[in-house]
Amino acid sequence: MDVQSRELTVTYKIVPPPSTVAPSSLSQETTHRFPIIPLPGLESKEDDDSLKKYYTSLRASIAEARTKLGEELTAWRDAVGNAELGKEKSVKAEADDEGEEEENTEE
Repeated sequence: MDVQSRELTVTYKIVPPPSTVAPSSLSQETTHRFPIIPLPGLESKEDDDSLKKYYTSLRASIAEARTKLGEELTAWRDAVGNAELGKEKSVKAEADDEGEEEENTEE
C-alpha cells in the first residue's frame, strides 16, 4: 500500500508600510506546513475508521494553522500600529463620495 504524507500548507506575504518596525521573530514571507495523517488506500474494510482518523487529523491541522496564523498576523497588526488607519478612512471616504456623485447625477 503506497501511503503519501499529506500536509496543509499556508503561505503569506506581508507588505507593511515602510515605517513599520517589525520584531525579528516576524518574517514578511512565511510558509507553514501542518502534517495530516496519511489516508490509507480505500481497498480495506477499515474505510470508515480510516476516514474518521483522517478527518480528525485534518481538523486538528486546520485548528493549528488558524492559531499560528492568528498569532503571527496579530503581531504584524501590532507592529504596523496606526500606520494603516488613515489609509482605511481615505478608502471609505472615497466610496462615500462616489455614492453621493451618483445620487447627484440622477437628479
